[in-house]
Amino acid sequence: MTVPTTPAPPRHVIEVTAHGADPTGTRDSAPAVQDAIAAAHRAGGPVTLRFAPGTYAFRASSALRRELYVSNTVGADPRYREKAIGILLEGFDDVEIDGGGALFEYHGRQTSIAVVDCGRAELHDFAVDMVQPTVVEVTVRETGVADAGPYRLVSVPPGTDVRPHGRTVTWVGEADPAGGDPAWTGEGKLDYCQVFDPRANRTWRTDCPLFEHVERITATPDGLRVEYRADAPVPDDHGLVYQLRHTDRDHPGAFVLESEYARFRGVRFGYLHGFGLLAQSGGDLLVQDCVFATREGTGRTTAGFADFVQASGLSGRVVVEDCRFDGAHDDAINVHGLYLRVDRVDGDELELSYPHPETAGFPQFAAGERCEIVRVGDGAVVATDVEVLGVDGPSGRDHAHDLTRMRVRCAGPLPDAVAASGPGELAVENITRTPSVTVRRSTFANLPTRGVLVSTRKPVLIEDCVFSGLGMAGVLITCEAGSYWESGPVADCTVRRNRFEDLGGPAVLISPPHFPAAGPSVHRDIRVIGNEVTNCASWPNDNPRPGPDSGNWLVDATSVDHLVVTDNTTTAGALSVRLDHCPDAQVEAGTGSPVDVERPGAEAS
Repeated sequence: MTVPTTPAPPRHVIEVTAHGADPTGTRDSAPAVQDAIAAAHRAGGPVTLRFAPGTYAFRASSALRRELYVSNTVGADPRYREKAIGILLEGFDDVEIDGGGALFEYHGRQTSIAVVDCGRAELHDFAVDMVQPTVVEVTVRETGVADAGPYRLVSVPPGTDVRPHGRTVTWVGEADPAGGDPAWTGEGKLDYCQVFDPRANRTWRTDCPLFEHVERITATPDGLRVEYRADAPVPDDHGLVYQLRHTDRDHPGAFVLESEYARFRGVRFGYLHGFGLLAQSGGDLLVQDCVFATREGTGRTTAGFADFVQASGLSGRVVVEDCRFDGAHDDAINVHGLYLRVDRVDGDELELSYPHPETAGFPQFAAGERCEIVRVGDGAVVATDVEVLGVDGPSGRDHAHDLTRMRVRCAGPLPDAVAASGPGELAVENITRTPSVTVRRSTFANLPTRGVLVSTRKPVLIEDCVFSGLGMAGVLITCEAGSYWESGPVADCTVRRNRFEDLGGPAVLISPPHFPAAGPSVHRDIRVIGNEVTNCASWPNDNPRPGPDSGNWLVDATSVDHLVVTDNTTTAGALSVRLDHCPDAQVEAGTGSPVDVERPGAEAS
């Protein structure tokens, strides 16, 4: 007997040019793309928005606006409640963007693309860039001493609006052609500086010396001539690129919110303003065959205002494959949950707050989910697998509720240690919203911090990647209530067959800032197998450009049960491993290089 099958519903194709989108980049395409998206909603069923090859302009003045609260950005700051969104996919069951190789160019501060409340979203084959980025880049082309004193000749990328006056300059962001104010302005060195050395392909955080001891600044055809007082130090930074910016993360660069499945494939992210590609409180995030780096010909070196990819509170999979990460101002990949502080215990109810100023305003728990309660002081678990029965807190979509506080009702009774706790002694993690993580066949370079930061108790696999020239560790495993309040413990992690070279920290740093001195460790079941390590420094490291004398630091681990480190190699000498409160660690050369092991503190004997 043949069992009848239900045919898949037809896929509707919406051509955005048929709705007036301009592939020449001359006219603002935002209204036309919004019209095409509205037509896609009317079509119903699976739908594809198709772009013809070309360049499409999206102006912030035409963007849709939504009140949204986003992890690791500006918290509850009322100035940034509304997010301007260039392309908003909202409420679709099955939606696809076929970019056709097009370039999406963004004018003004905005989120490039947002996927909100969708079932399945596929986005592929296009490039994203900002016409005038919110990071200023200043390249030192010449240094020397003239009759009056030291000087620098510096250049800026094409399109940069810099206006010298007196002993400083004003940077002016792009203004809307309709006559609006510039997207942003700033003076001198702005709020944050990092420097890129193109000869070494290294980036590190530093102070900005460009506008100190200045006598006068004058404009040149491609930048500035900066003259200094006679007693000023002679510059020695020829060839370096200073990257300056403000620090308010007012928008996510791209955003996936409470969606079941979002896949980015074959996308070139040339610049992401405010933050990176951030997925929050949803299911699966897949990032495949994507490039996070500046586009050729722009004259720029910065592709990301902060992290490149961040997942906060997902419950499905995070998969990053065959990607390149080059030129961010923070981590390339950061996958974590959140700890909320317990301010009061009232029977089976917990009064909680978002303690970190960059994160607030969205719901972190829902009825039926489960949570774990830990001590802030040492990370020890005092209650786990506690069911959530109800929540009274912010919605993430408006400010009708207190944005930093919520009340969670649990299935009691709660342990005595919870009931007897004082304000701020405990923290709570949602252990339902923790994803599995796979990162493979990807390259990480030109970053001031880490390649992959991961804090999740679901399985983690990092394999066949290259980490080169990072300012800190290649892989960071942490778990921190009390500082960034990012959770949680790692319980099943494999780091294998990767190459780590010229890092400002160890290849793998396992570093919970607080951990129990006795009893179960914070982390467990971590395996570091078959990796190649060359010129990786110990941590902390004060030298932003470590060299061959830095050593070959493979692992620096704290508070791990069942740690296995074996079959790793280096090109010369021995590998270094540091173990602190890792009582049953198995560290062997296997078929790899010799390993020197340090056991400080309680394990020194």
